[in-house]
Amino acid sequence: MRIPRWIGVVVVGSAVATISLGQSTPDRSPSYDVKSEVVVKGKVAAVTVEPDWTGKNGVSVSLQTADAVMVHVDTAPAEFLQMLDFAIANGDDLAVTGVWSHWGGNRVLLARIVTRQRVAVSVRDLGGKPVW
Repeated sequence: MRIPRWIGVVVVGSAVATISLGQSTPDRSPSYDVKSEVVVKGKVAAVTVEPDWTGKNGVSVSLQTADAVMVHVDTAPAEFLQMLDFAIANGDDLAVTGVWSHWGGNRVLLARIVTRQRVAVSVRDLGGKPVW
């Protein structure tokens, strides 16, 4: 028995639509391009713990650079930094290796390495993927 060609097109089209609708939602994380990394140094003006893009309590740092620019830095979940015994406090001098991104309409430095004194912690791998 022959099936009309238009029925085959409808079946294939329906299958493609079903497969594409069944795909998982795209990653909500801000993009991280390691080729665009910068190092920003400054003094911690404020530390806040607030829900981040992962839904965890993320540690955000307001970092004042030597030229008086205030930089918003997203580091890592508070639980992850506690596990590493790496506390960040007002007045700390930090060097942050990361990339600029926009999240929630704000310019943010996404940290990959945070250095305080001689202690450095990696919060992202060499590809920029979070390690927590």
